[in-house]
Amino acid sequence: MTKEQTFAVWAPREAIWSQWVKPVLFSQMFHGGAVPDVVESCMRPDWAPPADGMTAIVIDLPNTIVVHTALALAAAGYRPIPLFNAAPGSEPERRDGLPVTIVDVRPILSSIFAFTGALSDMRLPLNAPPSFMLDADRRNGIRSPSPGRFDNRSVSFPTDFPSSNLLLHHGVRQALLVQESGLQPQPDLAHTLRRWQDAGIQIFVKELSTAEGPHDVVVKKPHFYRAIWHRLFALIGLRRNPLGGFGGMLKQPSSG
Repeated sequence: MTKEQTFAVWAPREAIWSQWVKPVLFSQMFHGGAVPDVVESCMRPDWAPPADGMTAIVIDLPNTIVVHTALALAAAGYRPIPLFNAAPGSEPERRDGLPVTIVDVRPILSSIFAFTGALSDMRLPLNAPPSFMLDADRRNGIRSPSPGRFDNRSVSFPTDFPSSNLLLHHGVRQALLVQESGLQPQPDLAHTLRRWQDAGIQIFVKELSTAEGPHDVVVKKPHFYRAIWHRLFALIGLRRNPLGGFGGMLKQPSSG
């Protein structure tokens, strides 16, 4: 399957929410290393609301957990919308036994490719409610920046998601954030969820680290909420990739 065909499965042209799928990883699909031979079967999580169009889900989980969770929700009727904005980098180069990339998205890329056939077979309706997929390690990565590493840290913005008006227009009245722990979203995501909340969309949080069901939460206003220069401030220190998304080498200091 080509990268174009893979992208078409995850972002069918006629589906309502496909326009928000980020093409960054799909454009570099075959930089992801080995593809798993076995695709695990997906079962609906018992905490997932019915896919009746009233709920939008935001999955903010690390590594391949986000893809597995998205496919489990797809089996329950939610269309996965990948929002990954970090370029894979120049793997398989390694340094000190570790990948040179600060945010290792290769496992996510491989899992997306491996699950494409399963997602296609589900034949989700074009108006299936969305589950937006974010890498929880996007902002900080799994190792600290240092010269010679590929810095592909990123942030999400409200413009990466549908507006509250569009969600309400399509009948969405609540949003469920799925994350490992904590009842408040990451700071970058808080800008989006607080806007939705201000517009009347009820926000719930499901912590996968506990057996408890989703909690109704009030999203705290993040720093510089709705400030016109928030985007410029958030991009300080991040590196744009010429092929799209984020990613660039941290230069070695010059000698002398």
